[in-house]
Amino acid sequence: MATELNLIRHGHAVRVNGDYFHAPLTILGQEQAAKTGQYFNDPQNHLDGFYSSPLRRTQETASIIGAKIGQTAELRPGIQEIRFTELPALMFLEILSITDLVEDYLDARAGESIRWPIEGRVSAVLLDIVARHPDQRVAVIAHAGVISAALSWYLPEKRWRWWRTTVSNCSITRFRVEGSRGELLAVNDIQHLSPALVSTQPPTKTVEIAKEAHPAEKALVFDNPADKNKDASPK
Repeated sequence: MATELNLIRHGHAVRVNGDYFHAPLTILGQEQAAKTGQYFNDPQNHLDGFYSSPLRRTQETASIIGAKIGQTAELRPGIQEIRFTELPALMFLEILSITDLVEDYLDARAGESIRWPIEGRVSAVLLDIVARHPDQRVAVIAHAGVISAALSWYLPEKRWRWWRTTVSNCSITRFRVEGSRGELLAVNDIQHLSPALVSTQPPTKTVEIAKEAHPAEKALVFDNPADKNKDASPK
């Protein structure tokens, strides 16, 4: 039975004295979250499961969405943003990911448990969530780096593209998951937001460093496949 998995980036947030770890939503971010909540309040978009990263900006996004849909998000620490302690190993392994041996490992572990910085813990949480909700629709409020990690994990043959993708605030990246197979239905879907509410905020510095670590030359030798969602705007 297939699960519809919706990964939602948090709303626009503001650093406090340079701190992004405890960053609250801005007024724009609150409006983005409210619009997203209205979208999922529609009976045809009803959520059977609702989860969130424990960081402040995701919790605030989840709280606003939850108020619209009458649900409270379950907090899952494994889907918070890239940790500084993960960065050295992640940078090293991303460079190695263009080699045949490592590429074969990533291909073989697509949609399954994996030993890899950030992707390992994100995959563990998503596997658990999907197992809890067969043939249901779920939403996970997370971060740009987490969504890049999920895309790279489910679709490793295009990880050179997905790891460098930065989705917009309160955008929806949607998968149809059955077993270990994750079919991408939409990436960076912003159709539920009015043009005035669209923003693509840079991720944390740690994520930016990790994205730059992935070999750029590999991304340049492939044609980017067309997205199913015309509003996708990866950076």
